[in-house]
Amino acid sequence: MNSTNRKVCITVGLGLSLLTAVIYRPVANSLPEMRTITYQADQNANFANPERGFYAAFDPLGNEPAPALTVDELKSLREKNITLARRIYLIADFRHKHLSQKFLDKVATDLETARQAGIKLILRFSYNWENGGDDASQERIISHWSQLQPVLQDNYDAIAYVEAGFIGYWGEWNRSSHGLHHKPQARKDILLKALSVVPSERMVAMRYPHHKRSALGNNHHLTPREAWQNTPRARTGFYNDCLLYGEDQGGTFSTTEPRELAKQKKWLSQENLYVVQGGEFCQPTPEVLDCPTVVKELRSRHWSTLNILKSYDPLQEIYKQWKAQGCFQQVSLQLGYRFRALKLAVPKEKLFPGDSLEMKLTITNDGWSSPYNPRDVELVLRHSKTKAEYHFPLQEDPRTWLPGQQQVINLTSKIKLNMPTGEYQVFLNLPDSSPRLRDRPEYSIRLANQDVWEESTGYNSLLTSIIVESKPDLGSNQ
Repeated sequence: MNSTNRKVCITVGLGLSLLTAVIYRPVANSLPEMRTITYQADQNANFANPERGFYAAFDPLGNEPAPALTVDELKSLREKNITLARRIYLIADFRHKHLSQKFLDKVATDLETARQAGIKLILRFSYNWENGGDDASQERIISHWSQLQPVLQDNYDAIAYVEAGFIGYWGEWNRSSHGLHHKPQARKDILLKALSVVPSERMVAMRYPHHKRSALGNNHHLTPREAWQNTPRARTGFYNDCLLYGEDQGGTFSTTEPRELAKQKKWLSQENLYVVQGGEFCQPTPEVLDCPTVVKELRSRHWSTLNILKSYDPLQEIYKQWKAQGCFQQVSLQLGYRFRALKLAVPKEKLFPGDSLEMKLTITNDGWSSPYNPRDVELVLRHSKTKAEYHFPLQEDPRTWLPGQQQVINLTSKIKLNMPTGEYQVFLNLPDSSPRLRDRPEYSIRLANQDVWEESTGYNSLLTSIIVESKPDLGSNQ
């Protein structure tokens, strides 16, 4: 073959290679043709979702510790779509001595019971309950926190958050018999000890916002850059146990002067975009706790959870009033997060092993806050015939899906080379980040859409599928 013929053959060979690339490999930066799936809202459906909504209170009985929790009573909460229980431990017997191993075992058993029942606990420890009483010294409180560390570390997955507790009446950091509520350095030392003991995946909630500002030395609210980091400020939230009681809400705010009060309320609203806010009412006052007032407060302060089952009956009259006025359902649905899918952009073309799959899911958060604990996000592809599943972790953080905002989630993955050909159903999974719970469907987040929830797995169907085909064998072009 002469040099001219060699040049022709080389040119033809290169041309075929380039043609193959054009047909079977999209040109860089080109966008595939997309189709759009839209989703129907499930506007009024009240269903269980983890770490949000109403919680049930298991408080001391008078001045006696409450009995151990049972699986049946906690499972009955899930039947009411309640996934949280507040557990307050009365430790009056230990004001002047170490916590007993029997007590520590009781805490561990309660957390295991919660895990079996599919709920999580809000924890608090108090040296007094009915009619208040003495608390313990700073040294004793710090030693008790140290004793609790192994139990909390081993069972963090069954904990929603931990209320700071210990100091003052009912563990609310007020009227301390040791004067701790008047000692800023003591409060700071105890808070930092609590944060060092409670696992970094969980928050510590304080009764009074001004105590957080005092202890952590910053009057500026958290910013998105600071949020969700393993820092004291980012891990300290709030519980308000006198919601809407008086201008200062039972001392929640440190002033009643209108301008300063408005400033503190605004600060808390911004802070609560990034930390947990829970609590309860301390006085059943129908004329104050009417629907417009309550909804405005819960929405503006971004509440995640609220006590519904008190040990006394008068509060139930408030909930009856809400039902009559029409906001009980709204509060049930919007406490915490409520994610709803809007639309999905998915490629029209078929895919080959090794190709990139790029979809965009638009969601909105109809709730009053976002998740406060870490949570995983993954794309799941399930073969329609064999039911084999392929999981693709996504670099998304649901804590950043803030209330009242739309988010575009990039569902980007690479079709694995060993994936068989065929049709694959597409799912979004929002499982618990704990290894012990991530495969428990009751701990996964459900979207507020029609026909998407798969109860047996905890997956949300995106109501579409993709086709994976074998890559064509073009043979040799030599």
